[in-house]
Amino acid sequence: MNKEPISLYIFRFVLGLGLFAFMAMLYWSSALIEDQLKFLRSDLLQVKNDIFLLRTETEKIRTDVLKSLLEQRPATIYSPLQPTAQPLAKSTETGLSTNLLKPDFFYENTLPKLLGADFIPHGVRKEGSLGKPEHLLPFGKWVQVANWNGLCTTGLASQEVGKYETLTPDMAEKMELRQNAKGEPEYWLFLRKDVFWAPLQQNHFADSVVLAPHFLHRHPVTAHDFKFFFDAVMNPSIEEAQAISLRTYFSDIEEVRVIDDYTLVVRWKTEMIANEKGESEPKMKYLSKSLTGSLRPLASFVYKYFADGTKIIEDDSNPETYRINSIWAQNFSHHWAKNVIVSCGAWLFDGITDREIRFKRNNDYFDPHAALTEAYEIKLKDSFDGIWEEFKAGSLDLYEVPPNQQSELDRFLQSMPYAAQKQKGLGIKLLEFIGRSYTYIGWNQANPLFKSKKVRQALTMAIDRDRIIRQNLNGMGVQTTGTFFRFSPSYDESIQPYPFNPQKALQLLHEEGWYDSTGTGVLDKVINGQRVPFQFTLTYFVKNQTTKSICEYITTALKEIGISCKMDGVDLADLSAATDDKSFDALYLAWSLGTPPEDPRQLWYSTGAKEKGSSNFVGFANKEVDQIIDQLTYEYDSKKRIELYHRFNRIIYDEAPYTFLYTPKTLLAYRDYMQNVFIPADRQDLIPEANVGEPISSLFWIDDKRGLENQKK
Repeated sequence: MNKEPISLYIFRFVLGLGLFAFMAMLYWSSALIEDQLKFLRSDLLQVKNDIFLLRTETEKIRTDVLKSLLEQRPATIYSPLQPTAQPLAKSTETGLSTNLLKPDFFYENTLPKLLGADFIPHGVRKEGSLGKPEHLLPFGKWVQVANWNGLCTTGLASQEVGKYETLTPDMAEKMELRQNAKGEPEYWLFLRKDVFWAPLQQNHFADSVVLAPHFLHRHPVTAHDFKFFFDAVMNPSIEEAQAISLRTYFSDIEEVRVIDDYTLVVRWKTEMIANEKGESEPKMKYLSKSLTGSLRPLASFVYKYFADGTKIIEDDSNPETYRINSIWAQNFSHHWAKNVIVSCGAWLFDGITDREIRFKRNNDYFDPHAALTEAYEIKLKDSFDGIWEEFKAGSLDLYEVPPNQQSELDRFLQSMPYAAQKQKGLGIKLLEFIGRSYTYIGWNQANPLFKSKKVRQALTMAIDRDRIIRQNLNGMGVQTTGTFFRFSPSYDESIQPYPFNPQKALQLLHEEGWYDSTGTGVLDKVINGQRVPFQFTLTYFVKNQTTKSICEYITTALKEIGISCKMDGVDLADLSAATDDKSFDALYLAWSLGTPPEDPRQLWYSTGAKEKGSSNFVGFANKEVDQIIDQLTYEYDSKKRIELYHRFNRIIYDEAPYTFLYTPKTLLAYRDYMQNVFIPADRQDLIPEANVGEPISSLFWIDDKRGLENQKK
């Protein structure tokens, strides 16, 4: 066996070492190049962002200059670029189209006088809210989220301060009723040109979400955003609770048509209805004008895109894309911007944590009196007790005191800590009013126990509602018999509440075949061949102590007539799931009520009885009620409308799908540095003909001295 010389081994070793060193240097060099490319890419992105920011500032300066020039000119009447419709309503004096939106005298004249010529919005308004929502997207389940989105956006029109059934300009400066070439009526809306979506803020997102420059500058709010809102609501693949509810109201809109960036046409379905002369004419639903005014914009510059700036639907040239596309709808429901509120209104979203959500005043908003403080903070608490403790400590400006805390409030007002607060300008004032809501027990009519209206009437008679108001609410409530606001003209005062009568309740149950045949103390009945005991579960929100104490009384009261009721306290998420799926036996809840004119379709129309996520939780279906709702839809005569409302009330009262418990009285406690806290109906000197019976929180402002001292705490 021949041996190789040692010099060859050394040569191979040196050669291998050299190759290894060369490869190492090559790798190191490529790594350096890659790092440099990353830095270069980052620098380019930063330059690109700077260019966008510079463009934004230039645009803002240009807009401010144009705005200042326009304010020096006399008002002009907008005309559409494509005048394909003729005005229906004209002024007899000028012959010009009539604007359906009337100026609000209170906002234009009274409020500026109340504020004074030197008023400057200042201070941070602080309130509390129960729980933290799953997301902040529009159309979610949480009423608070809808309210917060309302703060940060703007509608086409607003209700006049303190007066129902009125419309004043908001995003739309003008609203006309016109007739198209086919003779159909339609609304033409002419929008302001000085409203913008605020840029998104990178610090509001997780590190994993890197925003494209597209989102870092402001965008004008246009007619396309209002059509986008409508299309999103009507997309059947969006199953968020509020979208489903809004779909009920907007389902009769035949078309939302964009004429140009600042001109929008809304055409509603019409029915041939006989007029006063007996002649048939096409008529839109009675609520069409106010519902058109309630349309809001949805930020198309955000919700049509992925975070990297590419479109979710690459080809969206079809004008119906966002109304029918299920892929976009699924992306919207899980959108990357779901934890922010895209803002264009009087308030701008300023971040959310586990403890609070913050807003700041939009200094560029066209209405200088729409936000009367510098900032707005809402503390997120797990219970009403937590909110109460914050208010007692002086950390919140106002608080709606629940009945179970009123005695504690009385004690606090007599305490030494409060006396010390009062000396520092943190005194507390109280305002009592009837709340625009009602509390009820809903009986799920899919459950065989609650099929009979006699049974539902009996359940109502077995519960002493006066006792609930006296003992559980400390007198802070009034009995109610129907689904409308207790002091609305739609409410039928002639209907008296079912009496508290356990004997009569038991008689009605016997008439329906319910007896205690086993001697257990629980009524039973043969249903579908099986003997079924009368026992069910009452679902309620577990963290409300007043609700819990009332439900405890209800279980005791029903036990007296042989009904076994088990309490099921759940959190908000499970409560929402139960209502969406209609997977409960009975439900203790409350409804906040809209303003007149009321539309009972959302709660009571039969189509929602089996629809997942609808507000018709209890599955109520009644042909006569459907007919009344359909008649109300096109009835313009106020007297006939009241007759229909009262007839509707009597049917709901007789069918008893709910046990109507009470309408609450609300006790608002507020620090006395909060100004302009009043009930419009009580201040005819400020708002003649006002009929709104509750304070309007958007009118509150903070006193200069005491409020600022509180902000320094």
